[in-house]
Amino acid sequence: MNDILSENIVYQGRILKMTHDEVTFEDGSRGYRDVLHLPGAVAILAFDENGRILMVSQYRHAVEDEVLELPAGMLEKGEDPLVAAKRELQEETGYACGKIVHMTDFYTSPGVVKETLHLYLAGDLHYVHQNLDDDEFLRVRTVSRQEFEQMIFDNRIKDAKTIIAYLFWKNYLKENG
Repeated sequence: MNDILSENIVYQGRILKMTHDEVTFEDGSRGYRDVLHLPGAVAILAFDENGRILMVSQYRHAVEDEVLELPAGMLEKGEDPLVAAKRELQEETGYACGKIVHMTDFYTSPGVVKETLHLYLAGDLHYVHQNLDDDEFLRVRTVSRQEFEQMIFDNRIKDAKTIIAYLFWKNYLKENG
């Protein structure tokens, strides 16, 4: 385990912090690590009454591409991930859920990013209203499981959290009926 000797904040933005840390390594030597700190996030694999998957499509500036992905969003400071999952599902898609369960958590890119992403499975959906942030411009769509899988294999779904959530859910079903 590395000990942090010093943390130098290189950048502090609205949603992220970048640090340049001096650390000690397992062998006692010293070095530096750059870390991007994010508040954590949630993603929701939601099925409608016809078994179709709720997705959102939006332009993502960082990758300069239109991305088809599951509804997702960042945690507010101190927010419970379950509360965030319900909030993000409703804000982005307009749907509230009657059932929601936690599937798993994962680190997004543990070599340089300090962030945990929490995955949820939701069902028993009913439309309430969409409540997008001022800087969110997305389109909601539903796809069948078969179409979803084909889009992964055709490289039309490139978002890691979306692929992980679906494959986790699919393999969980295989193991647990």
